[in-house]
Amino acid sequence: MLLITCYLLLSTVFVIAVDSSSFVKVKNGRLYLDNHDYFFVGTNFWYGANLASVGTGGNRMRLIRELDHLHALGVNNLRVQAGSEGPDTEPWRIIPSMQPSPGIYNADVLDGLDFLLYEMSKRQMRAVMCLNNFWHWSGGFAQYVVWANGMATAIPYPGSYEQFEIFSAQFYGLTKATELFDNHIRFLLSRTNRYTNVAYTNDTTI
Repeated sequence: MLLITCYLLLSTVFVIAVDSSSFVKVKNGRLYLDNHDYFFVGTNFWYGANLASVGTGGNRMRLIRELDHLHALGVNNLRVQAGSEGPDTEPWRIIPSMQPSPGIYNADVLDGLDFLLYEMSKRQMRAVMCLNNFWHWSGGFAQYVVWANGMATAIPYPGSYEQFEIFSAQFYGLTKATELFDNHIRFLLSRTNRYTNVAYTNDTTI
């Protein structure tokens, strides 16, 4: 317990000392911040953009409480979902999704992502932006397969998780699916945070 307490205390001091104006960089297989080794305590905060939304499911007071609590524990790195796919009528999904259909975005969820990054920057936290994945709850690769092959294509939800993974893995071989995903990446790269007026490409929180 003593070791854990000391580690968290040191982590908290480290977070306060970091200059958040710099990007975390990779050099020789190591992470650096301001030419020093970058050490972090991280956790999965996948629901952050939705929680930060002013729309359905959002609760900014709760978001701020949770960020304050994590910061007090010394957590300075959050994995956040920066891509979730609809349609919102599908089972086992984040609702509302960020991208209900190809190239169509939920403004409230995007605003939530902006606000989340803004609040993280106040606490000198860094965000690992998850843009896509194999999980059914985010839409992910499986939904891109459906968008590429036509909406009549049925996702084989678990049940058999192996069958679901095989279906989702088709993503890599479908040019249309990867093009749609590339469009999502370009969309976020072109975004400017409405709360900080900083382009995502220049935001050192990311």
